[in-house]
Amino acid sequence: MNGRQAGAPVGSQGLTPVGSPNRIKRRTAPGLGSPRFGSPQFPRTDAQNPESSAEPTRSTFAERIYQSTGRLRAHPEPGSSFGLVSQTPIAQNNNFNMHSPGQLSQLDLGAGSSADVLASTGSPAKSGAASAAAALRRAPPPPVTMSAPAVKPVKGGAVQASTSAIPATVIDLPSQRMYALAVLGLLVAWKLYDAISLSVDVGRTSFYLFVKWCLLDSAMWYGAWFLRIPRLSILSHTMYALISLSVFINLNLFYLTMSVLTLAVKPVAVSLATGWLRSVKSIPWLGPRLVGDSDLLIDSFELDEAHILGRHTIHILPHSLTHMNPQGRSFCIDEAQLRAEPWYQKYASGLFGHSGQSQTLIPILINGTHPDSISYAYTSFETGQRQLRTIKNTGALQMETNAVYPTLGNWVMATYYLPVSEVGAYEIFSVKDRKGLEFRTATQAPPTIVVTCPQAQLQWLDNAHTGDNFVVGNDGHASICQRIDQDHMAESRSTDDGLLQVVVEGYEPIEMTVVRLVNGHRELISLDGIQPQSMEAQPTHIETLNATQIAAIEKWSRFKTRKSAYTLSDTFLRPGEYVYKLESIRDAANHSVVMSGLGGKGIFDGNKAAEGKATSYMARIQVHRRPSAGWADALLNAELPLRLSDDRARKSDYALPLTLSGTGPWTVNYIIVNGDEVTQESKTFSKATDSTIDARRPGTYHLLDVDDKFCGGQASRANITLVQAPKPAANVSSTPITAHECGGEIGALVELELTGRPPFAVHYRERNLRFPNSRPITRIVRTQQRRHSFKVMPDMAGTYELEFFRLEDDNYPSGQPMSATIEQAIHAQPSAKIDTLNGRISSRACMGEELELPVRLKGQGPWELVYNIVYENRRTSKTVSGITDESYTIALGAFDNAGEYTIELAQVKDGNQCARDLIDVSTVVTVREGGPRVGFQCPDNGIHVLDGEQAQMPINVAGEFPVEVQYHKVGDTSDHVHTATIRRKPQQQSSSQLASVIAYGPGEYELLAASDICAGTIDAQRARCSVHVEAKPSAWFVTDSLRRDSNDAHDTGIWRLHESCEGAALQSAFELGLSGSGPWKIDYRVDYWATGNARSGVPSFTDRTITHSLVVLQTSTLKPECCEPGLYRYTLLSVRDERYQKPQMLLAAHEAVAAEAGVTVVEHLITKSPLAELRAYSPDGTPLDTSSSSRGSFRRQPRSIKHCLAPGQSKSDGDAQTWAKLHKYLPVFRIEFEPSGKAPFQAWVEVFPASGPSEVVHLEDIAGYSQPITLPDHVASQIGRYHMRLVRTRDARGCEHQFVDPSEVGLGRADHGSAAIAGGIEIEYIEAPNARPASASPAANPSRNVCVGDVLAFELRGLNSWNVDYSYNSARRSTSVTKRLFRRIADVPGNFTLERVCHRAANECCSEFDDLSYAVHDIPRVLVSGGKDVYQDILEGDMVDIRLDLVGAPPFTFTWQRRSIDGAKVLESHTVKDLDVFSYTISAASEGTFEVTFVQDRYCQYPKA
Repeated sequence: MNGRQAGAPVGSQGLTPVGSPNRIKRRTAPGLGSPRFGSPQFPRTDAQNPESSAEPTRSTFAERIYQSTGRLRAHPEPGSSFGLVSQTPIAQNNNFNMHSPGQLSQLDLGAGSSADVLASTGSPAKSGAASAAAALRRAPPPPVTMSAPAVKPVKGGAVQASTSAIPATVIDLPSQRMYALAVLGLLVAWKLYDAISLSVDVGRTSFYLFVKWCLLDSAMWYGAWFLRIPRLSILSHTMYALISLSVFINLNLFYLTMSVLTLAVKPVAVSLATGWLRSVKSIPWLGPRLVGDSDLLIDSFELDEAHILGRHTIHILPHSLTHMNPQGRSFCIDEAQLRAEPWYQKYASGLFGHSGQSQTLIPILINGTHPDSISYAYTSFETGQRQLRTIKNTGALQMETNAVYPTLGNWVMATYYLPVSEVGAYEIFSVKDRKGLEFRTATQAPPTIVVTCPQAQLQWLDNAHTGDNFVVGNDGHASICQRIDQDHMAESRSTDDGLLQVVVEGYEPIEMTVVRLVNGHRELISLDGIQPQSMEAQPTHIETLNATQIAAIEKWSRFKTRKSAYTLSDTFLRPGEYVYKLESIRDAANHSVVMSGLGGKGIFDGNKAAEGKATSYMARIQVHRRPSAGWADALLNAELPLRLSDDRARKSDYALPLTLSGTGPWTVNYIIVNGDEVTQESKTFSKATDSTIDARRPGTYHLLDVDDKFCGGQASRANITLVQAPKPAANVSSTPITAHECGGEIGALVELELTGRPPFAVHYRERNLRFPNSRPITRIVRTQQRRHSFKVMPDMAGTYELEFFRLEDDNYPSGQPMSATIEQAIHAQPSAKIDTLNGRISSRACMGEELELPVRLKGQGPWELVYNIVYENRRTSKTVSGITDESYTIALGAFDNAGEYTIELAQVKDGNQCARDLIDVSTVVTVREGGPRVGFQCPDNGIHVLDGEQAQMPINVAGEFPVEVQYHKVGDTSDHVHTATIRRKPQQQSSSQLASVIAYGPGEYELLAASDICAGTIDAQRARCSVHVEAKPSAWFVTDSLRRDSNDAHDTGIWRLHESCEGAALQSAFELGLSGSGPWKIDYRVDYWATGNARSGVPSFTDRTITHSLVVLQTSTLKPECCEPGLYRYTLLSVRDERYQKPQMLLAAHEAVAAEAGVTVVEHLITKSPLAELRAYSPDGTPLDTSSSSRGSFRRQPRSIKHCLAPGQSKSDGDAQTWAKLHKYLPVFRIEFEPSGKAPFQAWVEVFPASGPSEVVHLEDIAGYSQPITLPDHVASQIGRYHMRLVRTRDARGCEHQFVDPSEVGLGRADHGSAAIAGGIEIEYIEAPNARPASASPAANPSRNVCVGDVLAFELRGLNSWNVDYSYNSARRSTSVTKRLFRRIADVPGNFTLERVCHRAANECCSEFDDLSYAVHDIPRVLVSGGKDVYQDILEGDMVDIRLDLVGAPPFTFTWQRRSIDGAKVLESHTVKDLDVFSYTISAASEGTFEVTFVQDRYCQYPKA
């Protein structure tokens, strides 16, 4: 809801008119007395447009914001109007009163001010309500705080309200007000800062601040009038009044020394600033350095009022009565709560009342005046000793008023409650009121007994039986393992006295109630028959006490607190949760404590116990089920026993899986039984899954027991057996194999008997003993059977030895060694094979060429060999008989046809007619028709190559690769024939390719022959090829413009260019000579030796070496290096041209060795310019300018040298003659040249005196490298600052060095347009400062004794800025001072020494003092009655001694007075002088207040005069 009616829009904007009832209802707050719409004060305006009633009502964003914050409320006053804007012209409304611009408007528009409406439109009111509604939508104003601007008539009779000078379209009205108020706040804060800063300095005024703030305030009030911001605008006469008021305020703040505002503001400002500075100065180490010696702290320093402490007042009052515990009740103290209270409770209770829960309150009946102190006697039950205690702050006690006696003044009957926190007997001793009168106590009153409140707690036994893993956790709850059976319980009861005990403490006898909850079942535990165990320690000091003390202890011992323990036992046969709870206890004095009311945790809720940590009255025991362990079913169902093998390919261990139950981690204990050997082991598992035991040795594995996180349990009785697998073995035997037609035994039948686990593999070596040096053959026999036989029938006759050395089975696949040997004599059968031992058998041949095939025969000769020749599916068989040699060659006749021929060995027969068919003994021969054809592929003009490159002569080859080519060089007298082998690349498939052969130097080459496996032919037309070598390029220096100077110390015999000066322009260059095919690229090296290099010209001692490249199109020159002085050597390194892209190295020569091999090394010498600098030395020769610099460098900032003169040595203290005598103490200036220049030298030095124009001094014929400079007297005979700098130098060679640009000579002073002189030396004579004590200051005291609070003032002389070093109590301080009076407050006793004063502009110009050391003494102090305000009531005739303690250095002088109690009248006054002791006693019996008003010791007094 926005307070609008949806069906009544107005105008084209759809807004409710300002004067409509809806607007009034929404914008008028209830109860404000606004005139009703249509009343005589508020006539109704019916100016709605019915044609626009269909458009819905809208509200602007700003209006919604004001609605949400409650600001869109009107506060109209009687006579205000909301009908300023309507669709009809404003002039038609007759209820408006016209006002002049200078009058206040009666139209207080409230939240809907017409000023805002009209100002937001930026123009006068128009004939429609749409513009006004739009203005309201843009900026609905907040409640009015100032009167609205006047409404003035406009042309046409309409009324116009004053508008803002800044259109609302630029900045909306609320923002204009916000900015204006922000500027006002900033100006006020700025003025307050200036006023406080000025008021801190005593007596200081500022005409500048007065004028500044008058102008700023005038501008501010004029802007408020000119801008006409609604609700912030003012009228012209108001502006003048505010400006006048501001001038008056500024006059009092900034210009008048004594003014009303200054007197009002200054104390507050000084107080605030002083407090802030003292707070900062109290910061350790940092505070004194931040604040320093502030004048504000010095002027506002005040001595501590604690130098006179205490007053003693004497008065008389009547007697009163008191009685402790009139009802005779008994009390108890909860010591547990007392220990739990924070440490500050007992202090806070004394200040804010005794409200602690742990304290017991004993009533004390008072009948009389209000007590000021209560003394009572306390007797301890432990020692029987009696102590007297006093409560002085009785106002902090709880009190109940029983009766009031108006006739007796302030007498009352009241009950005070005495808080006690200790067990014992209490008796009232004495009660005094504030006047010191003692109360009378009740006679024969028995002591009040206070015992310990009964306490009980459940506590775990420290010596509990741990056989069941009894553990107490961090939360106080315990756990134990389930007990298995009654036998176990019987065994446990023999050693277990219980796990839990009830510890009871209090005044015996004590009763208690204990409840147990087992898995939700509740039962009451009876303690009948359980004998308590006393936990009281026997007193050890009883022997040292006398009879009286022992009797006192025995008298009160029956009230002592005793501590006993009751043990609770249980069976714990069932797993689950056991909860024990102590519900209530009661002692002999009937003090009961219900434990369930002590807290929420641990309280029984039905049949359940709340979770949380254990408490002193509730304990929880978790009984854990015992774990179990056993072998996994997969292991029990596996093939047993498990076999272990030492073989690396088999298992040497097993992972035996387990099944576990319980709570992890688990520890399983097991044993391994292997014969008589029994080994016990254990293993821990973090989780039940994948839990295995690693078995690495044979034996029977028995599980013993298992332990989990909480308990130990039993394990399965099943066993797992692991056996060691036996190693395999073999029995070997053999039987000869006999063939009668072949002459006897031709082999052997070997039989194997195997033990182990199949499959088996038997390894043996076969050796023919006929050839003892031959290598044996290793063979393997594999079988699945434990009995196996195989035949051995070798081809070669002899005695064979079969050595069996290894046996493998399934358990040992890597094998086990064995040893068995068989020998057998064998008559071998004949055999034949193609012999490959004597070389490779040719597989290719040419047509018409014969071929030989070597064959090797075995057996008993002579032999008969049958072989076949297969060609194109035709087989030709041939037989060769009578072969007597084992090596035989078959001659194959010339081949008539090309193709592939296969030669097969078919059968062989020995001399015993033992025949043997041969299988797969053959070879293949390829027959070709002819050889290759070759010829050169060279260009007609031959092949051109560069010098040093190897030429390749292309050759055309047709044939089968590889092809061997022979060629020679025509005209070579050695007739050397070169051979080249041309091989086909693997990726090329064609039989013809273009190859090349190497040319060995230039000349003509001719092909001689070519062949592969067959002889080839040479192409006669291309049998020759010629090779040519191109000429190399060259470069050299032309020596026509060079010379040699034998008189030069740097002469090295090398051609040299004319020498040049450093920085001078070069007029010549090196001319180059070239040969070859351009363009050329020349690489050359420049070796540089600096001027100071003692080994100039030696190549290994160069200072810099740089290599350059130069591209030349035709004859050219080489430009030499410049700028840096020294020797330059130029060496041509290499050259390349169009043909030779690879650099051609040139011979380093400084003499021409050939027509086209000229000079390649030349030199150029650049002479260093004369460098110098100005230096300053003290009269004894010590350099004053120690800063490191290189001579000749141009310094933009001058080197500043400050010379300090002792007080009395300056010209201001004497005449010119005195100053002239000081020349021997002044610095000496010299010009120093570097030795690289050549004497004599010349120099130009520019001198800037302290005043006047600069002068340039020309120094001629400087023969050496150092010469002093004599300055004119008018330059050096005055205190101040002057400068010198070098302008130019020149040596004998004519080389110059310019230090200052010629255009800058004469410039550099402020009167010449420059702020500083560039480069050189700056000299300044400074007079040392001085300090003396100010005449009116305590520092002028010749004895050098001052007091705390004295201000030490010193007058400083010299420049107006100093650094003062002083020490205060060995703490050194340094401060900056700008005033000529240095002040320091002596705020603490000790020693103060002013050590040194220096000029801040030149901190090395200082004066030290040895006679400005002061002893700071403390102010004397006097303490009346210990420094406290004592109010003492006495009876008539009583005498009181008032003690005065004095602190300081005797003798003392002090004045004491006795005043009336109200302080209005001085009754008596006395002065005591020259007191040499530190105490004084006044005996008084008169009524009044005694105080000290003045005290003085040897050095100081208080208060100060």
